[in-house]
Formats: sequence, C-alpha cells, structure tokens
Amino acid sequence: MKRAVKQDRKFLLVVLLTLVLIFAGIFMVFRVFRQYEAIIIENEDRQLLGLARSVDRSITSYLQQFSRDLEHTLRRDGLTEAEVEFREKGEDSRLIQQMEESILADHPLTYDMLCMDGGTILYSSRGKTDYTFPPDAGLDGSVSIRPCVDGSGNIYLSFVKTIQDDLQYAVLVELTAFYQAVAGNLIAGTQDRILLLDAGGRALLYQTEEGIQAVLVEDSQGETVNPDELDALLSCQSSEDQVSLFYKAKATEGTKGYTARMVAIPASGNNGVFSVGASLNYETIKHPIHMSTIRLTAYSSMIVVGILLLAGTLLLMARRSARAQQEVLLLRERNLALEEVTKKSQALAHHQRLEIIGALTSSIAHEFNNLLTPIMGYSILVLEKLPPDAEETYDNVLEIYEASRKAKTIISRLSDLSRKNTPLTFQYVSPDDLVLRVLEIAAPAKPPKVRVDSKLQCRHLWVHGNEIQLSQMLLNLVLNAYQAMEANGGTLTVTTQQEEDAICFHVADTGPGIAPELLESIFEPFFTTKERGKGTGLGLAIVQQVVKEHQGTVSVHSEVGHGTTFIVRLPLPTEEDGTDDNCIS
Repeated sequence: MKRAVKQDRKFLLVVLLTLVLIFAGIFMVFRVFRQYEAIIIENEDRQLLGLARSVDRSITSYLQQFSRDLEHTLRRDGLTEAEVEFREKGEDSRLIQQMEESILADHPLTYDMLCMDGGTILYSSRGKTDYTFPPDAGLDGSVSIRPCVDGSGNIYLSFVKTIQDDLQYAVLVELTAFYQAVAGNLIAGTQDRILLLDAGGRALLYQTEEGIQAVLVEDSQGETVNPDELDALLSCQSSEDQVSLFYKAKATEGTKGYTARMVAIPASGNNGVFSVGASLNYETIKHPIHMSTIRLTAYSSMIVVGILLLAGTLLLMARRSARAQQEVLLLRERNLALEEVTKKSQALAHHQRLEIIGALTSSIAHEFNNLLTPIMGYSILVLEKLPPDAEETYDNVLEIYEASRKAKTIISRLSDLSRKNTPLTFQYVSPDDLVLRVLEIAAPAKPPKVRVDSKLQCRHLWVHGNEIQLSQMLLNLVLNAYQAMEANGGTLTVTTQQEEDAICFHVADTGPGIAPELLESIFEPFFTTKERGKGTGLGLAIVQQVVKEHQGTVSVHSEVGHGTTFIVRLPLPTEEDGTDDNCIS
C-alpha cells in the first residue's frame, strides 16, 4: 500500500514537472518569436527608412533641377530687355516670348509659368490668375519652393524667383505628376504607401486605389487619409527627427483594416520641402510569424501531450507488470511447493521401486549362485581327475572355473548393490597394477578402431580397498568408453596420478560425449541411453557405490562431440588403515 502511495506521489510530481516544462516551453517559444518579431520590425524599419531616403533624394534632385533651370532662364539677355520694355511701355509680348522659349516651358512636369509684380500675376502661360501662395509652406532661398493653390482647389508646387523691383517669375509643377516622378515607381500597391507632406503642413500627397491624390491638410479628413499617418508626419515635421510607429489603417470598400508600420523623415535637414513617410501592411509580415508561433506551440503541445500519454501508458504498463510479476512470484512459489511435493512422491515411489528391484535382484543373485556353485565344483573335480599330459583340456576347464568364479563375484556384487552393511575385505592395491589387469581383462571387448593409451604415475603408491570392487569399477568405466567409441573409433586414455592426499583415476574417451541434461541421471540405477539389450543401467550405479564405500568421489566432464572423462578420487591409506583388521562393515 505504501509503495503504491509513493508511486502515485512520484507520478503526480512527474505530471506537475511536465506541466511546468510545458508552460515554460510555451513562454520561451513566445519569447523567441517576440525577439524574432523585433528583429523583423528592425529590418523592416531599415527598409522603410531606405525607401524614404530614396524618395527624399529623388525630391532633392528634382527641386535642384527646377531651381537651376529657373535661374538659367532668368539670366537670359533677351529677358532683361523684355522686362525694360514691359516696365516703360507696358508692352509684354517680348516678355511672353522669352518665357515661352525657356527650357522650363518644355519640361514634362511644368504646368504653368507666371510673371508677377508685387504678388499680382502679370502673365500666365495658361491664362490663369487665381493662384494663391501660402506663406511659410516651403523652402525659402534664392528660389522659394512652396505649394500653391488655384481657385478650383488644385495644388501645385511653385518655384518662385524674385528679381529687382518686386518682379517675380514662377514655375508651377503639378503635384500628382511630381509624386509619380519621385515615388510612383517605388510602390506596388495601395497598402504600401509613400506620403509627402509639405514643410508648412498644408499639402499632403499619397496614393490610393483611384490614383495619386494631392489634398490640403484641412480638407484631408476623407476615407483615404488616416489620422495616424498625418499625425506621424506632423510630429516628424515638428520634432525634426525621424519617426517609427504602428497605426491602424482604415478599412476601405472591398478591403479590411490592417496594422501598418510607418517610418517618416522630416523636411528639415533633408530636401527642405517635403516630409517623407513610408508605410507598409505589417500584417503581411506579422501574420505568418503569429501563425508559426501558434503552430509551433500547438505542435509542441501535441508532442508533449503525446509524451505524457506515452509516460502514462508506460506507468500503467509498469504497474500491470509489477502486479503480474507478483502473481508470477506467487505462482512460482506455489509451483515450487507442488514440485517439492511431487519430488518427494517420486522419491518415495523410486525408493519403493528400488526396494522391489533389490528384493528381485537378491532373489536372482541367489538363483545364479545356486547355478554357479555346481559349475565351479564340477570344474574342480574335472581338474583333479585330468591326466598330467592333458594340458590343453586343463587350461580350458580352468577358464571355465575362472569365468564361473568371476561370474559369482559379479553376482555377489549385484547382491551387494541390493542390500546394505555387507562386510567387505580391504587390502592394499597398486593403482597401476589394477589398471593393467583391467585393461587386460577388457581387451577382448576393445573395438578395432579404438586405441588404448595409459599414463600410469602411481607405481610406488597404494590404495586401501577391495580389489574386486575396484576392478569392477574400472572395468565398467572402460567398457562404457569402448561402447561409446564402437561406431567411429577413438582413443581411450587411462591415467593414474596423485593429487594432494588422493589417488586419481582418469578414464577419458574421445566418443560423442554426454548431453548436459543427462549428466545428472547417469549414476541412477537402471538409467541408460543405450539401445535395448545393450545396457542394463547398473554399470555407473555400481561405480558410484564402490567409490562411496571407499570414501572417494567420482565426477564426470563431458562435452558433446568431444568425448567424456570420468575422474575417480580415492584417499591415500592412513595409519588407521594399517592397524585395522582389514574388514569394515
């Protein structure tokens, strides 16, 4: 229960930390985009300022050109004579001719040319005399440049040159044509605008969907002039410093209102006549940035939510896995308990079978002893009655007797296997001689393809044990090795050597080896991997019993495909072995 509570607390802590990271990430995303937006604004301001500077330079160029052309016209010799004739005689024909033949008369931006005396228009190339010239509305100098307005409200840019006796000459330029010349080719639409405001703050030039407009400021409260635009230009005019600001452009027919960005430079210190403002639709730049911010935030949130769902799923799976593991452990414990009960039942059944087999074996051994005893007895009688010259017959009967004796010994050993506490006669046995006798006895059973190699290193050492049992033990190991190599041949190596306080017998073959899963069962009685009729399953069981009765150990090392080695360790004789009665029970 406490573990579950701790896990819940950890989960809530992880969720809380994740939410904090989410909000921190969203904040950082907006902050990054705000910084990016500030950089964009700065770049756009530089571009707008460059555009305004370009228009200002173009305006300055045109102003200087008209001023030079007007002064050049007024320096002509014929004009002076025409002025004298006009003053003395009132004749203006030569004066008109001089003005019509000037280079300004042919300029594409020239609208009208005037000759004035004390503010009174003496001559107009268009025959108009209703022009008014607002004071303090432009650039004063040798040539005064300022807007002027006719009786119809049309606005023009005038270049006025005053000579002696208040005689003035003026060139009027149509403002819309002038705007087209200096700024008309720099903008592509009506949402990106260039505005010109004269130094006196009276005339305003800008472009609309209908075309270029020139209006008086006091009459500019129409739909196409935004107060913020006009205020920016007027504030720029008054502060004599450039201005950067956002404003809300008004909606027009067929278009929506939008946020605009304007950069304006004053007339003072620049062209001297017009303040120049350059603006653009900032939403065309801001909208992609905001959409990118929203999308990135949404995508990041989706990723984080996905991570949270994945984390929750993993946590749920972990909890289920923990419960499953607990159930598995419980089932494993129950299974182990059932296996233990099963093993005990099997051990009891196996013990009962062994008791039955032991009783049967003891009975069979008794019957075989009854058969072997007369064979041995009659063999002895035959040996006693043979004449001295029947050597061959003597040897044959002797072989019958020896085979019977050995068979009786085996039967006795089999009988010993089926009962406990059988008295055994122990004596000192040479390990090397024991190996030689066993190899000699087993020689008839050696397959043709098997080679026998012995490495005997215990010539002057002894083991204390029953010679028949030890012989039977080694004989079983050798015969097993022969049978393992019967098909493909190989090498049998029997080694005796001293290892610390024990004599070791190594019986190694190069046969097919024993599978690892069978190694635990090879010493069980009646267990065999041989074909039916080729093995009883008692050989290694007898080996193990003999080793135990001699207080030794037996081990096996086997690798499939590389042969098998049995190692029997028997203790060296002690002083007690030499003082006992050579009999143990």
